[in-house]
Amino acid sequence: MAGALHVFWTNVQTDCDKVELERKTNSEPYKVAYTLPADANNKHDSAATSNTMYTYRARCQKSQTYSPYSNEMSGNPM
Repeated sequence: MAGALHVFWTNVQTDCDKVELERKTNSEPYKVAYTLPADANNKHDSAATSNTMYTYRARCQKSQTYSPYSNEMSGNPM
């Protein structure tokens, strides 16, 4: 999996319509990287590039309401 990261999270809200996975680098702010099905709890980020530190967070969306963000997870695909 060189040049990619696998991100995991726990869905604490079970009635989501979808999950938004955001990511940022040290030089860019958070932005939505993936919109996933409501039951998703992991994502293989094949768009991550080597030697770049990424930080991820996830949140649930139900209708127009969002859950609080998850804890952050960081990684660098070597």
